[in-house]
Amino acid sequence: MSFKITTLVDNVVYDRGLQAEHGLSLLIAVEDKVILFDTGASDLFIRNAEILGIDLKKVDYLVLSHGHSDHTGGVKQFLELNPHAKVVCKKEALQKKYKDARENGFVSAGQVDENRLWLVDSLTEIVPGVTVLPQIKIVEKGDTHFEHFFTVKDGNIVPDTFEDELALILSDSKTISVLSSCSHRGITNIIRSALEAFPEHTLNALIGGFHVRNAGDDKLDLISTYLGRKLPKRLGVCHCTGIDNYARFHQGFSTRVFYNYTGWVEEIK
Repeated sequence: MSFKITTLVDNVVYDRGLQAEHGLSLLIAVEDKVILFDTGASDLFIRNAEILGIDLKKVDYLVLSHGHSDHTGGVKQFLELNPHAKVVCKKEALQKKYKDARENGFVSAGQVDENRLWLVDSLTEIVPGVTVLPQIKIVEKGDTHFEHFFTVKDGNIVPDTFEDELALILSDSKTISVLSSCSHRGITNIIRSALEAFPEHTLNALIGGFHVRNAGDDKLDLISTYLGRKLPKRLGVCHCTGIDNYARFHQGFSTRVFYNYTGWVEEIK
């Protein structure tokens, strides 16, 4: 089984005609199915898809990694464009969210038709080879990224531990590849949970944002040490990882590491 992953939006762009924004949107094609993983912060992913010759009306599922606006900002426009795709997320993604005092959540959550929502709370294969991982155990607290973030529970504003976060697992008979959009609960914790869900598999590829752009050396060393033990064949960093940390990972892991910028196409076989 092979997977084709096209980055429709990232913070960085190099290809002529495409544009970037603070956000992330990945398109996954497998067999005859198409999954959109997040929308970025606006409808920019739609315009970039048009330039790349991608028809978003063919998307079968929109999966939301968590409820932040830089990952859900284009949901309304996508649902207007695509009349049939289901929206896959955890129920907590629909709650209000804040970064300090600034509202930072899924602004169009209340406008999504309930008939188009697929709320998941356990390991769920949405199409053959593509599984949603909604339960991410926190084993290493030093690799979490909760600072300054809040959500609403039972009418009260409380610290956000990102119970809404999920990742995607792409699997064949022997390997898994993990897509993590922001990794607030920690990229090492996400990998551990994915490997626990597929104990007979090895890690083939890891792509996503690690939320370490402003992290200190202790956190970066923790992640690098873990990746050194579980190093995938392909390691694509983007979005909230930061260009400087891409350089650090590249220095440590050489040509296995690439920057997953807007317009990048990665094929996993």
